[in-house]
Amino acid sequence: MAAIIRYSFKEFVRKKIFLITILMSAAFLFLYSWGLKEIAENLKQQSTMMTFAMQQVTVFSSLGFYFSHLMVAFLVVFATSGIISSEIENYNVHTIIVRPIARWKYVLARYLGALIFITLYSTAIFFSIYTINKTFGFSIDHTISQVVLGWLLFELIAIVLLTVTIFFSTSFSTLATGILVVLLFGFAMIGGFLEQIGYAIADFSKASTTLQTIGIVSSLILPTDNIYREMANILFKSNLIDFSSIDPFAGISKNSIYMRIYWFFYVFALMYLTIKRFDKKDLT
Repeated sequence: MAAIIRYSFKEFVRKKIFLITILMSAAFLFLYSWGLKEIAENLKQQSTMMTFAMQQVTVFSSLGFYFSHLMVAFLVVFATSGIISSEIENYNVHTIIVRPIARWKYVLARYLGALIFITLYSTAIFFSIYTINKTFGFSIDHTISQVVLGWLLFELIAIVLLTVTIFFSTSFSTLATGILVVLLFGFAMIGGFLEQIGYAIADFSKASTTLQTIGIVSSLILPTDNIYREMANILFKSNLIDFSSIDPFAGISKNSIYMRIYWFFYVFALMYLTIKRFDKKDLT
């Protein structure tokens, strides 16, 4: 099992999409840090209201996390959409399954290899963005627990997407898996925005309930956007101002404990279904 984990990790690292992602990430971090520095300095000089300047820079700072979570998401999809299906299509899986190894161990090993790969990248991108925000933007004082919790939620987004990807990869082709996961991810993003609009217009529109329901349903189908907004709510709060309330990429609504429990249930339940499905799959 350990050998399959190492093989899977090395396989993902050697993919061209990983090299492209690294280059694009470096370019993004450079441009983002440059832009944030210029905006922060300009607002400090021109704004007579320091609170307003802080709000503008903080909203721009949230873009760093928003786009970085998109980069992580697309790396997960494009690098791992063939995590099982490509092995079946190329008949590589037959050389492993014929050995005395249970199918569930094979699936779990492939999953863990990809998980290590994705976790390392997402950790690097998270702390890069956080460091840039603290260096060039207006600082929001965070406790260690806030930073750690924000990082864990950022990782959870990647874990959820990876779990969904491997689930589809046991039943569909590599191309079909990639398309399905991208569509679901887009659906979750749109649902999340509609939910926030619903809460924003709750006091003067009857459509708010419908919009909120759409957002809740989309979060149950794929909770990635819901998790991201929870992370943003944690990272963009200070003792003086709740910046998440004026940040379009954060969340007006607050998650209940039941939704937070659901995130973890979602991962374990979907992984269980993936193992059961692959165990019954005809590989001939």
